[in-house]
Amino acid sequence: MRGQTELPAVAIALVLLTSVLVLGISAADSALSSADRPALEQQAAVGLSEQLTAPSANVTTRANTLDAAALANLSIDSLQSEYGADSDHDFRIRLDGETLVESGDPTGGTTIDRLVVVERRTKTTLVPPFEDNRTVTLPQRTSAATIDIDPPATTTVERLWADDRLLLQNSSGLRGVSRISLSPFETERLRFEALGPLPPGAVEITHDRIQTEKQTLEVTVDA
Repeated sequence: MRGQTELPAVAIALVLLTSVLVLGISAADSALSSADRPALEQQAAVGLSEQLTAPSANVTTRANTLDAAALANLSIDSLQSEYGADSDHDFRIRLDGETLVESGDPTGGTTIDRLVVVERRTKTTLVPPFEDNRTVTLPQRTSAATIDIDPPATTTVERLWADDRLLLQNSSGLRGVSRISLSPFETERLRFEALGPLPPGAVEITHDRIQTEKQTLEVTVDA
């Protein structure tokens, strides 16, 4: 009888002990998860920021230099498929405080700030006056230009040079619109060789005008 009386007490004690163990393990797991979370967020935010500013990224023209037009096309899908953003995490991309893309509700999380250069391109047209010579200097980082040559009937434009490189030539005369490639790493001077007068308006040059500005890229990941 005494042994049978003690059985329920033993069972109750085992249930209590099991509950304590389960709660302890759960608390330990929760503590470990809480400790790991900032490290995971930090790693994800750093990785995403590095992908966005890499020279091979679709939104950069070179390392840490962002193309403003390409940034405008950033989306959640492209961040996940091209830049490694985790679909299980909430994240936000900001440029100088302006939100570009946001997924979920990243109210907390970890934010990585990176100082970047943002390039904005606009079309500009030059009409060289050709007062003292037949040259015109283009701004640095001009990678291409469109040349519209329309000289007087008595003038023959035979050659177009970029510094020491011959770009276009025609002994019968250059006329009409041509697209030329230039070095974006140099400030190049275009020189026109012509027989006869070359008045203002005989040549028009259209190229990208590049404006740069330092800004802060903010990458937030909330796991």
